[in-house]
Amino acid sequence: MVKKRARWTTPNIELLLPDLQSPDEVGRRHTVRALCPCHAGWEAFEQHVGIVFRSLRDPSHIVRAHALHVLEDAARMMLAEDLRYHLEAGEEKLGEKRCRYRSMEQRLEARRNNRIRKLQRRRSGRTRPNKALELTAR
Repeated sequence: MVKKRARWTTPNIELLLPDLQSPDEVGRRHTVRALCPCHAGWEAFEQHVGIVFRSLRDPSHIVRAHALHVLEDAARMMLAEDLRYHLEAGEEKLGEKRCRYRSMEQRLEARRNNRIRKLQRRRSGRTRPNKALELTAR
């Protein structure tokens, strides 16, 4: 939805509002579509949300479909924003927990060192000492 905003300029809704009263369904369809929050922005959508709801009862099925699309986009944008809001708190908590541990570079280095040690043990034929065998040998 962000790409849509970057692609099109914001429509001048005040010039399009008189088209809602026209008998031409194409003009009404364009006006309703211009109220989409991904085109016009969230503030313009909130100001004219009543028009979108009235368009759901329009005699033309095309206008009704566009009004439904506008409400779907608004719901998606709202849901995405809510998810971002709730995820930010979780990310902050994770960041606080991670700061107590090693950095990613330190973890990768430790992992690499462990692999090298394992390979060296395998090549030398030496395995980790088994304490159970040591105790029985005594």
